[in-house]
Amino acid sequence: MNRKSTVGLVTIIAASLLTAGAVAKDKQLAGPAPKIFTDVTDCRAVADNAQRLACYDRAVGALATAQAAKDLYVADKETMRETRKGLFGFNLPKVKLFENDDLGDDVKSIETTVKSVGTGSRGYVFVLEDGARWAQTDGAYMDKPKAGAKIRIRRAALGSFMGSIDGKVGFRIERLNQ
Repeated sequence: MNRKSTVGLVTIIAASLLTAGAVAKDKQLAGPAPKIFTDVTDCRAVADNAQRLACYDRAVGALATAQAAKDLYVADKETMRETRKGLFGFNLPKVKLFENDDLGDDVKSIETTVKSVGTGSRGYVFVLEDGARWAQTDGAYMDKPKAGAKIRIRRAALGSFMGSIDGKVGFRIERLNQ
């Protein structure tokens, strides 16, 4: 096994261990770790160096094949945080993958840039830098925001959201599912 293969093997195992470590630490996901992962960790118990390396080669090969086939997804904490931010504002069912873990509190607000502004039935419709679409819901008057303006959207009472453009007076806003 050459140096590049060894580094690749270590990287895949480390990424897998990070994800599984969070799962094992918080046991909030249903059931034990997947067999494809435990096959890798079980290789640690093989005493003979050559047999252990062969075990790792087989197990990591299966991990890489599963990931390439999109049967396995590996994500680090930063990716999970970014995913949470991207889902901010959607009214989704509770998914244990995104709750009760050690990533900290749920996202309370986002700050980003307005990519474009259109009009909707009750006010402006904002397309944000990440492609998320939000619509003003309260009909409050404001000068038309411009692309490039900074927007802050925060959670408000009873599942609602408040938006503010460039730190000005807030307005009610909702995430569009389109």
